[in-house]
Amino acid sequence: MSQYTIDRSKVVIKPKQYVKVKNDIFRITQTIDFETVVGVNIKTGKAKSILVHEIKNIIDKNEITSDGQDVSSYTDTQWQEIERRFEIIKPLLGVSTTKEDIETVAEKNNIHFTTIYRWLRNYRISGAITSLLKQKPGSEVGSSRISQIADMVIEKTIEEYYLTKQKPCIQRIIELVHIECHNKNITPPSKNTIRSRIAKISNEERLKKQGNKDIARNIYSPAAGSFPHATNPLSVVQIDHTLMDIILVDDENRLPIGRPWITLAIDVYSRMITGYYLSLEPPSEASVALCLTCSMLPKDKLLLQYEVDADWPVWGIMNTIHVDNGADFRSDSLRKSCLSYGINIEFRPVGKPNFGGHIERLIGTIVKKVHSLPGTTFSNISERGNYDSDKNACLTFKEFEKWLLLFITKVYHQKKHSSLGMSPLQKWEDGIFGTSEHTGCGYPTKPNNQDTLLIDFLPIFNRTIQRAGVNIDGLSYYDNCLRPWINYISSSSKQKEKFIFRRDPRDISYIWFFEPQLKQYFKIPLADQSIPPISLFEYKSVKSTLKTQRAKITSSNVLLALEEMQHHVKTSASASRKIRRQKQRKDNIKEQLTIKKTPITNSTNHEDDLWDDDVEAFD
Repeated sequence: MSQYTIDRSKVVIKPKQYVKVKNDIFRITQTIDFETVVGVNIKTGKAKSILVHEIKNIIDKNEITSDGQDVSSYTDTQWQEIERRFEIIKPLLGVSTTKEDIETVAEKNNIHFTTIYRWLRNYRISGAITSLLKQKPGSEVGSSRISQIADMVIEKTIEEYYLTKQKPCIQRIIELVHIECHNKNITPPSKNTIRSRIAKISNEERLKKQGNKDIARNIYSPAAGSFPHATNPLSVVQIDHTLMDIILVDDENRLPIGRPWITLAIDVYSRMITGYYLSLEPPSEASVALCLTCSMLPKDKLLLQYEVDADWPVWGIMNTIHVDNGADFRSDSLRKSCLSYGINIEFRPVGKPNFGGHIERLIGTIVKKVHSLPGTTFSNISERGNYDSDKNACLTFKEFEKWLLLFITKVYHQKKHSSLGMSPLQKWEDGIFGTSEHTGCGYPTKPNNQDTLLIDFLPIFNRTIQRAGVNIDGLSYYDNCLRPWINYISSSSKQKEKFIFRRDPRDISYIWFFEPQLKQYFKIPLADQSIPPISLFEYKSVKSTLKTQRAKITSSNVLLALEEMQHHVKTSASASRKIRRQKQRKDNIKEQLTIKKTPITNSTNHEDDLWDDDVEAFD
């Protein structure tokens, strides 16, 4: 049984910061580049060059576990309160904060300054937005210094009277609030409380609601080719999916298996690609999650795995992700996972092409380059002409992924971008370290623990625990750590309690169970451990096979079906594309979950070809 403690703390890397490297504590004295800093060992006093990816936080373990809840265990009301508190302290983040700064924010929001200080301290210690919910014993979530009814009166009065074309003065709004409170026989809020609530209304909203939409649009809407808020590296990251215009072949027989999907993420400020996820399966919530985790984590192991001799100096937690309105971006689980790391999700306004579109142009650049590869399908039939994509296909999934990594790191990041006047890499470095004219923003914050980050973004399931364990999609999982919770009755609902489980679709031979008392994750294996590690797509194929045979979904039948399918693939040298695609998916997932030790070589070397043509720049 594997047990795992949640650690959502963040690593802050800057001079004078104390950090942990293996078992030693260092004080950072100098930043060299995006991969190296200089630190002084506090025990020996000796300076040493330190790799950034080796740096860890030195937070006490007890402080880490104090925020050990799964992000989905909070109620909607609690999340609303968490978001409210985060918005209050947001102006104090990322800057040197004085007592006067805290008192100003406290007065503006009608909250005691010690409360603001406590929220700020909790957030900085844990690095998790959910730490803002910690309260004194006996207090209730959402409690306020004014009654909830009075609070509703303020909101309603502002909405119905202040944010209108009549534009009444603030004194009139105060009078209306007090009149309504008198009618309801409740204590009215103070004048300062009402004024502070009005002061929090953005100027953009005020202009729009008071009949000045055109003025608001001219001031606050981005011009074509620009994007709001993208003032620094990782301020805004755009994410999208596309089906690549190329036919790939399987590893074994070099026969066509179809086109891969890619989920891409781009930093709007610098145009650097922050991460990607390549798959033979259509986009899903899991695709977004794996692309995001790739974006936030160092890429050293990935480049080493594919033997790409290049740097990809991008990691860190972004401020905002900008996405379209697809269902895979609108899941409640993704929203809460992002929020737990302080990541805001912005959805692209429908019919507003002036809101960037940088990710679409990046995809267009990559797709155009793919059209020069053997096996391309081109963009349409007329462009393809008589070209036989299947016949010319020769790149395997791994070979294509290596080509993609070479293109990203050695071509796209290095070449001058017409809109920037420099390469994306140069723009990224200038934004981080600064220039003679502009101060850099410094290193972004880095997740302290890779496993916590991945688990937090995995798809979630809520299930009761039975005597046989827990059942997900017809598969039973069991471990002794589940025993105390078998048929557990909730004290509030008087119904069987549903517990939180998470599952990696690349390997469903185990799930993660969030133990609510210990606030730890436990790795729960399949009850029948004779079933080998399988991915979700393999299991769906098994279920389809069993349905055709009118057989029940039992562990033994699943195992038999897996063996039958494997035998069928091995005995079919010219298996159908669907079967070859299924086998290749399985091989790809194994490659993603483990770092391959044997060299990966291409049948065709495309590294030199990358520089033959210019990369078309995009805005």
